[in-house]
Amino acid sequence: MKRLCKPLTILFLFFSAIMPITGATPLQTAMPGTVVRHVVRSPQLGEDVDVDVWLPAGYSRHAAPYPVIYMHDGQNLFDASTTWNHQTWNVDSVAGRLAASGEIEAPVIVGIHSNPETRIGDLMPQRALEAFPASMKGMGEMVLRGDRYGDFIVNTLKPLVDTVYNVRTDAASTSVMGSSMGGIISVYLMCEYPDVFGAAAGLSTHWIGFTDGEPEPDFVNAVYRYLESNFPADGAHRLYLDRGTETVDAHYGPADDKMIGLAESKGYRRPVSLETYVDKGAPHEENAWMRRVGRPLRFLLGGH
Repeated sequence: MKRLCKPLTILFLFFSAIMPITGATPLQTAMPGTVVRHVVRSPQLGEDVDVDVWLPAGYSRHAAPYPVIYMHDGQNLFDASTTWNHQTWNVDSVAGRLAASGEIEAPVIVGIHSNPETRIGDLMPQRALEAFPASMKGMGEMVLRGDRYGDFIVNTLKPLVDTVYNVRTDAASTSVMGSSMGGIISVYLMCEYPDVFGAAAGLSTHWIGFTDGEPEPDFVNAVYRYLESNFPADGAHRLYLDRGTETVDAHYGPADDKMIGLAESKGYRRPVSLETYVDKGAPHEENAWMRRVGRPLRFLLGGH
């Protein structure tokens, strides 16, 4: 445990900790708002990381500070025209609509782009798996970098966001969310940094390892043992988990239910500190996460 719409406007800001960005493509959205593109140097990862920060309509440095959600795979959040599969979460549109209707408090959303060459290793719950040999089925020569990725978010990116933007900095106002491997690293980061992240949301969380089809039992059990020892105590933290029932998600049920049962045994209770959902018929893709992302947003930002 470590301590510590219309076209969206694209702004490019440069700070001492941010490298200039070139060749950016304007994002599209159905809701008004602003995306600020940063290229942040990560000493932990040894590379530059693209980060898109969504500011809700009416954002002001003179307003009450905003809650923050850190999200993984940031390249898939806002603009379907630039994604590999032409799908997107449209999380800006959903968050903007829910905020406009008063269902949630308007957040600042920080989308961290993934590196396609290292994504799986970056999103691995490293301490749960580092004792496994590199030859473990499905892992091959993968370099586990989940701890370095978490260190980057907490000790490089978050201080920048806290300084540049009008946001609340406490754990109760800071959430982390993602899908698939982004879901598992979100839960892991809440466990590793309970004083930083007060809530985690995992959509279609990939608990099952990297075999074709059936879950890898050693992987599932390793993550379970880690969570058993590291889940933050209920009362200060909240957890959202969901899954579909088609494509990859069809294999998630037993592992997902196992992790939910563990959370309940640690004192997480619906509806205050735990919410779960099974989206029947939903596959493992951004369009499915777009259709249900309102659920975790309401859970994280709707008040309890």
